Amino acid sequence: MTVFSRPILHTFESALTEHDSSVRTARHQVRHQLSAWGWGGDRVDDLVLITSELVTNAVVHACHGSGEVRLYLQEFAGDCRLEVWDPRFDLPLRDRRPRRFSEGGRGIELVRELAFDFGVVIRRGTGKRVWVRVLLDDHQNPYAPHRS
Repeated sequence: MTVFSRPILHTFESALTEHDSSVRTARHQVRHQLSAWGWGGDRVDDLVLITSELVTNAVVHACHGSGEVRLYLQEFAGDCRLEVWDPRFDLPLRDRRPRRFSEGGRGIELVRELAFDFGVVIRRGTGKRVWVRVLLDDHQNPYAPHRS
């Protein structure tokens, strides 16, 4: 069996412990890192929005305001992988109940819509990592939504 690996061009990681400002801090860090790596436009906005959703879920649902949340960002040639780690083992599931007038419950669907790929890795005793992969160029992604 042949294993193909792609070289990682850049990496960034951060521990978010001040939960009152974790989401804002994470958004700022991701935007700053991607800009430093030469990313711009819609891809940066998408990753910042995804970061906001995943860190919010980790802080609100998983950590309940306590414990550490970790943010990981890796750039490969042509795409970026974002991971958010938290100490719990619950899955970020889509809420199947209609929430017509509610503000919550749509974040994971939004993440799935913006990301090229999405998943969760759970390891007992170490928590979970929710990850997404976003392509630098929509032309690489035949499933990308049309942008005006």
